[in-house]
Amino acid sequence: MKKRQLLMSALTIALLALVVWYHGGSEPLSGDEVEYYLSVIQEQEQNPGGRHDIKILRRFLENDDGKPFFTVNLYKYYPKSQYERSSEYSNKYVDDRGRDAYDRFSKVMIKLLASHSSHPIFGSDWMDDNSSDWDRLVIVRYRSRRDIAKIFASDEFADASEHKWAALQDNERMLVQGLHIPNFYLIALTLILLMYVLYFLYLRKRKVTNEG
Repeated sequence: MKKRQLLMSALTIALLALVVWYHGGSEPLSGDEVEYYLSVIQEQEQNPGGRHDIKILRRFLENDDGKPFFTVNLYKYYPKSQYERSSEYSNKYVDDRGRDAYDRFSKVMIKLLASHSSHPIFGSDWMDDNSSDWDRLVIVRYRSRRDIAKIFASDEFADASEHKWAALQDNERMLVQGLHIPNFYLIALTLILLMYVLYFLYLRKRKVTNEG
């Protein structure tokens, strides 16, 4: 009995810890933090680097509300990857498609997202009535604007961006907040409640069996 109770307690604590990690309870970025991250990004020496529009990025970070948000991303790939001649990859990936270059960027980006409690929630290569000829749509959930600032300020992102720009002929990004997407903590609390209900039913069934 004690082992089962300990297991239930351990599972409950683990789920609650996951909820805290996933949502973060982030406070909005302070003015000093915004200046710090922008200065780091602007001082990055990687070529081509992230190619950020600093004015737009500044406004985005200064308007931080501390809440998770989503980016809706549209991509159009080059038929053939477009690495700069000075790049170490220009001769290494001579016959690669733009999609291949973007896959290299994605491998780095997925790890960066996961380390900041962020992740893609949807991706598709198919869009009906694709009059604008986009190749791919991806929706990404970010835990906070602080997390995306940390990602942009990392050397890993700046280095991997070389593959991104060698891949993309065009791209569009829209920022939204998912007002109708269930929060993860509601799912976790439902799982916790379900575990305890099942545990209660198990104890009840065991009691009836023993009495019989």
